[in-house]
Amino acid sequence: MFCAISGEAPEHPVVSVKSGTLFEKRLIEKYIADHGKDPVTGEELTAEDLLEVKAHPEIVRPRPPKLSSVPSLLSALQNEWDSVMLEAFTLKQQYQQVRQELSHALYQNDAATRVIARLKKERDSAREALANVQEHLGAAAPAAAPEATSESMEVDSSGLPAEVVAKINETSESLSQGRRKRKPPAEHTSADEIKTFQQTSTIPSMHTSRSPGITCVDVDHSGQLILTGGNDKHVQIYNKAEEKNVADLTGHTKKVNAVKFRGQEVEHDIALSAGADKHVRIWVPGGSKGYHVGHNIAAHSGEATGLAVHPSKDYFASSGLDSKWSLYDFETGKSIVDTVDPETDAGYTSIEFHPDGMILGAGTADSTVRIWDVKAQRVAATFGEHTGKINALAFSENGYILATASEDNLVKLWDLRKLSNTKTFTLEEGYKINALSFDNYAQYLAVGGTGVTILKAKDGSPLASFSDNAADITGLKWAPLAQSLLAAGLDRTVRYYSAN
Repeated sequence: MFCAISGEAPEHPVVSVKSGTLFEKRLIEKYIADHGKDPVTGEELTAEDLLEVKAHPEIVRPRPPKLSSVPSLLSALQNEWDSVMLEAFTLKQQYQQVRQELSHALYQNDAATRVIARLKKERDSAREALANVQEHLGAAAPAAAPEATSESMEVDSSGLPAEVVAKINETSESLSQGRRKRKPPAEHTSADEIKTFQQTSTIPSMHTSRSPGITCVDVDHSGQLILTGGNDKHVQIYNKAEEKNVADLTGHTKKVNAVKFRGQEVEHDIALSAGADKHVRIWVPGGSKGYHVGHNIAAHSGEATGLAVHPSKDYFASSGLDSKWSLYDFETGKSIVDTVDPETDAGYTSIEFHPDGMILGAGTADSTVRIWDVKAQRVAATFGEHTGKINALAFSENGYILATASEDNLVKLWDLRKLSNTKTFTLEEGYKINALSFDNYAQYLAVGGTGVTILKAKDGSPLASFSDNAADITGLKWAPLAQSLLAAGLDRTVRYYSAN
C-alpha cells in the first residue's frame, strides 16, 4: 500500500470514504486543512470522511537506499532523470497551451481594433452628412468630430466633379435664405376659399383606351402645358390654351412611371420620362411631332420609377427598383454619379429633391424613406415608421417639412431639423394614397388616390374633399398661389378644382 500523495508506504494509513484512495494521515489532514478537497478527485472532503486502516503487522518505513554502491547510485540517478523528464514534458504542454491562448488573445485584439476603426469611419461620415443636412436646413450642427486617431481610416471624397459641387453649393446659397422667410402674399388663396373649391373643368380622354390611365403628370412654368405619362406607353403634352395635344411621344416599350418638365421659363420646355422598360428619355422641342428624343438612357436594371429635377435646372435624378438613384446632366444625358443603396434590395419607388438641392428624398418598396446627402452620396437620415411601399413624398417649399405616404392610409410629416415624425394624418379606412403635393407656401397639402383631399398643412384638418374621379388619382399639381389644383387619374381625365 502506498500513499496517493507521497507515493510511499504510510505509517498511519487512512482511506477516503468518497474515493477509496489511501493516504498518509498527517499529509491528507494538512491538505484538507488547506484546500478542503480530495487531492485525487477534487471532491469536497473533510477529516470525518477518512477511515483509519488497521494493518497487522504495522507498516514500518522502509530503510533508505544505501548510496555506497554503484548500482544504488545508478538507480537513484535514473529515478531523478525520469522525474525531470516528466516535469519537462508537463512544462512543454503548459507552454504550448499558453502560446495558443496568447495567439487567440492577440487575434481578438487585432479584430477589435479593425472594428473600432471601421466604426469611427462610419461615425465620422454620418456626422459629416448630418452636419451638411442641418447646415442647409438652418439647424445647429452637432459639435465637430474630433480629429481621427492613427487607427481611423480616411473617408472617401465626393464622387461628383468639382464644377457640379460648385453649382449645387451656389444654387443652395441663392435659394435657401429667401425661401425660409418667405410668407404667403395677400392674394394667396385662403383656407376659407379652399373650402369652396369644386371641380371647374376637365380634360377627358387623355391617352388611349386600349391601356387606359394617366400614371403621372407635370405642368410647365406657365401652367398651360400639361405633361402626362400613361399605361399606354405614351408621353403626351397638352396645351390647355389651345385645348389640344401638341405632342404624342412614343418610344417606351412599357408603361410610363414618371414625367417631369425641366422647369425653365421658356415657351417649350424640355421634358423627361421614366418607364417600366428601365429607360429614361429626354424629350427636346423640335421635329415633326413637336418634340423628339434628345437622349435615351438605359438608366436602371429594374423599372425606372421616379424623376426629380435639381433646383439648378442643370441636373436631374432618376430612381429605380434596382435600389439605385443616378444624377444626370441635362445637356449630355450622361450619368454624373450612380448610387446604389446597400441597405435595401427592395428598390426605390419615388424620389424628390429638397428645394435647396443639397439633399434628396427617396422612398423604398420596404416602407422606409432615405434622406441622401447629394454631394457625399451618403444616407443622412432614414425614416421607417410606414407600412408597405412608399407611394409618394413631397418637400414643403420652405424646406423644413417632408410629407410621406405609403400603402397604409396615413400621411406623415417629418421635421427635417429634428429628423423626427411631428404629425400623422389619418385618412378614411381603406383610402389609397398615390400622390402628395404642397402648395408653394406650404399652407396646404393635397392628397390624391382614392379621391382628392386637401388638408391644412399645419394641423391636418380637412378643408375639401372630392370624389368625381372614376379611378385612382395618380398626380397632383398646385397653381402658384393655390388658386387651383390639377388632378390626373387612371380614368384618363385631368381635372381642375378651384373656387367659383
